[in-house]
Amino acid sequence: MATSVNSSTSALSSLSAKTGMAGLVSGLDTESLVESLTNSSRSKIAKKQQSVQKMEWKQTAYRSVSKALKEFQSKYLDILSTTNFRSASLYNTVKASTASTKISVSTTSAATTGNIEVSNITQLATSQTITGVDGASKALTGNAANVSDLLNSIGGTSKSFLLKMDGTVRTITLDQEFKNSVGVDGTGLEAALQNKITAAFGEKSAGVPVVDVSFTDGKIGFSSSGAQLTVSALNSDTATLTQLGFTDGQTDRLNTNKTIADLPLLKDTNAVNGEYKFTINGKNFSFITTDSLSSVISKVNASDAGVTMSYSTITDKFTLTAKESGAGDNIVVNDTSGTLMNAFGLADLSTEPVGTSAKSEAGKNAILEVNGQSIVRTSNSIEVNGVKIQLLEKTAADEKLTITMSEDTTSLKDTIKSFVTDYNNMISMMNGLVKENADSDYAPLTDAQKEEMTEKEIEAWETKAKVGLLQGDSVLKGITSKMQSMMYGSAVSGGITLFNMGITSSGYAENGKLKIDEEKLDEALASKGTEIKELFTASTTGLANQLNSIIDGAAKTTGVKGSRGSLIELAGYESTLSNTENSITEKITKTNKSITSLKTKLKTEETYYWNKFSALETALQQLNTQSSMITSFGSSS
Repeated sequence: MATSVNSSTSALSSLSAKTGMAGLVSGLDTESLVESLTNSSRSKIAKKQQSVQKMEWKQTAYRSVSKALKEFQSKYLDILSTTNFRSASLYNTVKASTASTKISVSTTSAATTGNIEVSNITQLATSQTITGVDGASKALTGNAANVSDLLNSIGGTSKSFLLKMDGTVRTITLDQEFKNSVGVDGTGLEAALQNKITAAFGEKSAGVPVVDVSFTDGKIGFSSSGAQLTVSALNSDTATLTQLGFTDGQTDRLNTNKTIADLPLLKDTNAVNGEYKFTINGKNFSFITTDSLSSVISKVNASDAGVTMSYSTITDKFTLTAKESGAGDNIVVNDTSGTLMNAFGLADLSTEPVGTSAKSEAGKNAILEVNGQSIVRTSNSIEVNGVKIQLLEKTAADEKLTITMSEDTTSLKDTIKSFVTDYNNMISMMNGLVKENADSDYAPLTDAQKEEMTEKEIEAWETKAKVGLLQGDSVLKGITSKMQSMMYGSAVSGGITLFNMGITSSGYAENGKLKIDEEKLDEALASKGTEIKELFTASTTGLANQLNSIIDGAAKTTGVKGSRGSLIELAGYESTLSNTENSITEKITKTNKSITSLKTKLKTEETYYWNKFSALETALQQLNTQSSMITSFGSSS
């Protein structure tokens, strides 16, 4: 096993300075002598290194406690948690249900047992919409086709281009058969091209092609209802597209990534000095020609104009939808500089007949009866007697939908049991660390000791060395003491304690852990629902709020140094500023500086002794030389 930390080899595995002669004349083990003479300094370094290791282990142990506290807090005390004991909604044991699929229901804390009858849902609430009457983009029509050049290019080889309909791409091949069908005078172009494209995309029904081909005023056009069409060159053969009158990538729909200036809009935008201005519900918007369509849509949707803007490649139309449902004029659009919104089909110009640019569909209110009482609401979400009702479909004339509110404490009981289990685990963890007995025989290993051990031996040793690091720790004892005192207290507003819920101490030997009498808990949930809610949620005396304050006092990571939790100030927490701003890290930094200083001093000491022994070797060498000379001189005389 490992050597004692007090041995000469326990501090540093080798000398940091080796200079001079090593006993070649004297026969002395110079290295061992220098190591022995500097052993005091080496032991100081070893002890400080062990101290750093202990501090790092303690820091890890403290952080494990902080992690456990924060996880408990996140699960049971955080506002975003569905099992937040500080929220009154957790204690709502009245559950709503309905057999109908035409409504959905849920309860609030105000719900009481009973029934609600919903009938005569004659109208659902809708939002006002404004949609363009015509398509926003230009049809897929080319420039004048050069039919003669096209036919001349179809000789021994055929010509091809790509036609894409939404996600389907087909190769359209113009071969000798096509050329013959077109004829020398080009009069058969439309029919010949229609046959080729119909062969590629098929027909909707007999005689009705999916993609229509037109040839008007010398220009070829492609169209397909509800689909986006795009023409592209095959293998970079743009010449064929040019002869047909098209450009590579030409399409009949808008690309939201393109700039406004590059959009093939049906109507002119009439930018004023390269800028557009318009208002929606009184909110001002401004864009320039180099802004993308997606940026226009995003900015409108992110504003407080109260609308959602969208563009459909199926209909080729823009739509504005009011975010608030219900009857009323909820969308008012005006172009104030340029005619961008009119080009999108979302605004009417005074010079045009009303309705030629945009079509408005008014929003509607929800109309229904609840318990025989007629109700009109602007939203499909209504609340009646603590029950939230979401209207999904209309009802038949004589159809009645029943909502039943009944008491169900199962979910709350399971949550309370889970709370107690996790609380006990948290208390057990802290008590375990405080009550562990340290073994003084297992100090942190030095590098020299590790070199003499296997990985398994090192792991086994360090496992024992980490035991009892927080034995009797006052910080942890203070946290558990506060928790125990609080949990056994009483919420003044509620007038009951955990004892009245069947939750009591597990006994002295369990050091603050709790146990549950499920029968008593069931009785309390059935008869003391309001008191239980007050016990946990009362603003100052509620157990959940007090427990949250205690955990904040221990594990709060936010705020500046000095305002964080006691464990965080002591040991910090990963991925926060406290990771380096904490007492243990500061002590480690200070100790490491001391170690660096001691190592520098050790090197100086070693060098000093090496120089002394080197001088001794030199002196002995000189004496030997002189002795040899004297002996030689005496022999010769």
